[in-house]
Amino acid sequence: MRELLRRHEYLAETRPDDPAISYRNEPHAGPTLTWADLCARAEKLREVLLDNGVRRHRVCALVLRDHPDLVPILLALWQLDSPPVLLDPKWGPRLSEAVLAHSTPGLLIEPGPEPRIRRIGPDSGEHAPADAMFIGYTSGSTGDPKAIVFTHERLHEGTLGNASASERLHGSRPRRIGRSMRMSGSGVINLHHTWGAVLGACVVVLPELTVRNARDHWARLAAHDIDQTFLVPQLIDVINRFAADRDTSGAGPLCFTGSAPLSARIQDRFQQRFGLPLFNAYGLSETSSAAFFGRRGGDGLATNSIGVPERAEARLRDATGRVVEGTGEGEIELRGAQVFGGYYRNESATRETLVDGWLRTGDIARRDTDGFYHLVGRSKDVVMKGSYAIHLNEVEEVASAHPDVLEAAGVPLRLADSSEDIGVLARLVDGGEASAATLLTWLRDALGVQRAPCRVVLTTEPLPRGGQDKLDRPHIVARWDALPGVPRSLRSSWQGTHTTGTPGEGQR
Repeated sequence: MRELLRRHEYLAETRPDDPAISYRNEPHAGPTLTWADLCARAEKLREVLLDNGVRRHRVCALVLRDHPDLVPILLALWQLDSPPVLLDPKWGPRLSEAVLAHSTPGLLIEPGPEPRIRRIGPDSGEHAPADAMFIGYTSGSTGDPKAIVFTHERLHEGTLGNASASERLHGSRPRRIGRSMRMSGSGVINLHHTWGAVLGACVVVLPELTVRNARDHWARLAAHDIDQTFLVPQLIDVINRFAADRDTSGAGPLCFTGSAPLSARIQDRFQQRFGLPLFNAYGLSETSSAAFFGRRGGDGLATNSIGVPERAEARLRDATGRVVEGTGEGEIELRGAQVFGGYYRNESATRETLVDGWLRTGDIARRDTDGFYHLVGRSKDVVMKGSYAIHLNEVEEVASAHPDVLEAAGVPLRLADSSEDIGVLARLVDGGEASAATLLTWLRDALGVQRAPCRVVLTTEPLPRGGQDKLDRPHIVARWDALPGVPRSLRSSWQGTHTTGTPGEGQR
């Protein structure tokens, strides 16, 4: 119980003057909090929370403003056994309202120069789930919200695996973890701050990585002596495209990626250009933290495999329901101390996802002759085009390989005869001149006509993304449906004739 809270208190006692979090991102650039500072500030904030109506053993809500008080507020709430529902400040009102309606917290806390605490609902008197650290939502805008209670015990178990992987792949414990992602949810906390606490490493909060500042990425990491970093594949691709070359006279940081499929093309380009292994980690919110951390190949660089689980147990189940023995392909199932115990207030979703103690991940993988796992795609992100099962991420990877494409998302389409096809919504780099027809030809050449999309639409707006920059597929579908003259239910007669669509948003 409270393992991660005790870890912070232990570091405050044994290493009080060592840095724990260093803020180098505006508007809060400057402060460095030691382990003693974190716990002392948490003590003060605990009294502020109590004075403003926060009650022990009650669920509250916390807006994830990236402020130096954010982690101390979390520590204070852990002391009170008052787990917060985590709210991304970039969520729209519909999603935020749905999450709050499902979780029913009484108070909303927002970090700032003085924490803002306001009542948003009555105190139901219901006690918070036992040992809960926080509650994170994997969905909430539909009628079937999925919320995960992150407990001290399970998250600590998962983070022990994180720390073990760091030490194994780095050769020693990393001392400074660079965070170049915005604070969007439980994943960013778990992949940086709890990881840092178990390692006893300082988390350096850097400017959020964007196209505009990507050129200085490696110089920024070197300036702050970063020796571990985690970025989603979308941001790895930004580095590949826009970062200046790395000074290879130093060893460089331990680099992880995950939270979305990693194409071999993006990984190979990163490793060959910058001379660093890029390890393909894999996990879900349901596993509390990452469960796989990639694999180093014989050349010292990382393979595209996610490797084997660090602490959890894994198996594959094929489409017939048979557990796969040896080599083969199927849905990844996981079990172990880090796997969640079920969705918060959603028994039906729990029954579908946890079967006989095994977590059904919904992700398809192949296991090779050496026992290593290779991700294939999401079982739910598959379109049956004719007799072919086509993973959307496969199409997205090829579309993103075009030099004019900054990002792309596949959209499942249903034809009038109830067959399926694929559309692609693509955003170009600044100055990109490719047309929808050009991209469609590119995709047909690369994938073959049978596996290629039937339609490409260009957009000038960033694609909708959720926590950790994952593509937000429901909102991407909604974006597609809202485009004028570009419906998602197509007439089958459009195939092969009007394949680039009618003029719409950003279409050329």
